[in-house]
Amino acid sequence: MSDLPLQENHLLSPVPRPLGPEVFELWFNNRANDDRDWLTPKGAVLYRLIWKRWLTSLSQHANIDGQAMSATAWHKATAVDVHNFINGSLRASKKQGTVSLITRRRYWSAINRIYQFALSQKWVNANPALGLLGEDMPPSEDPKGTILSNALWKAAFAAFPVGDDLIERRNRAILMVIFHLGLAPREIRQLTVKDVLIEGDEDPRKAIPNGKITALRVENETRGDHRVMHVPASVAKALGEWLSARKCYEPAQDHEVLFCSRKSPSMSMHALLYLVTKTIRTACQSSNLPSPARLGPQVVRNTVLVRWLNSDFTVEQVVKAAGLKNAKGLYHIRDLVHHEVRIAISKHVHEGIGLI
Repeated sequence: MSDLPLQENHLLSPVPRPLGPEVFELWFNNRANDDRDWLTPKGAVLYRLIWKRWLTSLSQHANIDGQAMSATAWHKATAVDVHNFINGSLRASKKQGTVSLITRRRYWSAINRIYQFALSQKWVNANPALGLLGEDMPPSEDPKGTILSNALWKAAFAAFPVGDDLIERRNRAILMVIFHLGLAPREIRQLTVKDVLIEGDEDPRKAIPNGKITALRVENETRGDHRVMHVPASVAKALGEWLSARKCYEPAQDHEVLFCSRKSPSMSMHALLYLVTKTIRTACQSSNLPSPARLGPQVVRNTVLVRWLNSDFTVEQVVKAAGLKNAKGLYHIRDLVHHEVRIAISKHVHEGIGLI
């Protein structure tokens, strides 16, 4: 662990260095406008709390003998300060005597990201979070994905809503799309009525329920392209029932969002998470099955990808169907697939093969 202070020199930005609290707001504004790594105000709550605690620790820290020391400016923090923060300072704020490795890693990660931004702005010469040696660095969180067991997968379908009112039809259609096509949460929320493709290129707003739904067009805004995913009869049926109900819902006629909400045109991430989580929990209770470590749309997506990979689909086909840039997007589920598939994924990742 390096204890070298961050020396000021001519490499620093001529722009006045912001105060500690201002650094966070500038970093957040930068993230909020980054399409590749965007951060919502709600998602920033924890980061803001961590940064506030970090600044407090710099103003109230002690030396190795426990004696109070003068406050350290945020831009003069060292690796020693970071080490003390993710160990001693955090422990002092806990009622229990230990701090989990996950908590330590998340606090370190927040400090690291903000200082990397400060470094890019030339407000500091070095990132103190990167000064920790191997034994002091909190280990990374296990990146392995969570999936549903085969028994829970089958039970989840039985837990889908079966009613015919507006919300139940919408929720059933959403669940059918996620469980059959493995769309990412953001993709679900971005679907429009025009993305529902009907045989003969008919307009889904006019042809339902007589038209035959054949596929969904899924846009990838990051790359500016799209993929077409053919839907089985069960998904087409659910989509048709929802579109029929949607046509009778007056507020929905003012926009094109497919899975709209009564409160806003698009369902929130929280609402989508709640729907999928509730469905899986209901399936667990009705089938007396243990709940997986994590719940939500991403768990369902992971399960779909694993089921595809363990069937007759190649890695290339799954990458394309999932809308991924390359096989790196499958690396977190590599230990959940058959041995030969795992080898194929690793080969693609290490050779840097781009698939779409």
